[in-house]
Amino acid sequence: MKRLLISFTIILPMMIIWMGCSKLSTSRSKDFTHTGCASATRAGSFYGDEPSLLTLKYENGELRVTHTNAMLNCAIKERGLTCKAYVEGDEIHYYVDYEKKSDLEADCICTVEEMTSLITNLQEGEEYTFKYSCLDRNYKPFTLTFNKGLLQIIDTATL
Repeated sequence: MKRLLISFTIILPMMIIWMGCSKLSTSRSKDFTHTGCASATRAGSFYGDEPSLLTLKYENGELRVTHTNAMLNCAIKERGLTCKAYVEGDEIHYYVDYEKKSDLEADCICTVEEMTSLITNLQEGEEYTFKYSCLDRNYKPFTLTFNKGLLQIIDTATL
């Protein structure tokens, strides 16, 4: 009986820790690509003719995230872009940031025609809150249900 009690007091805390840690998923962003600056103008003088769209699509068990016609600072030419994503509970955190840290900012903006990546290890049928940040802009969170057939297209001006 004493051996059972000792085993129980060791196993129970380990199970609680494991269950708590399982909320932080190993989901991540992979295969991030972007087109770079397509056109550049002085800051504040151009807002683009095409809408800036965020597209979320179910693709072979992964979530394809694509931002088209993003208006970004021309500093991306020198600093590059990177993408990080993780899942915490029912929240997907998706960040696009400069690859190189610096105070360098250019006095122009440019259109990045497309930034795209895949988020892995999501659970089918689960509802997630998507939290998107691109450089210094935090977009309004929204929900999605990760299922086959998911295709959600959002004008970023509404976020």
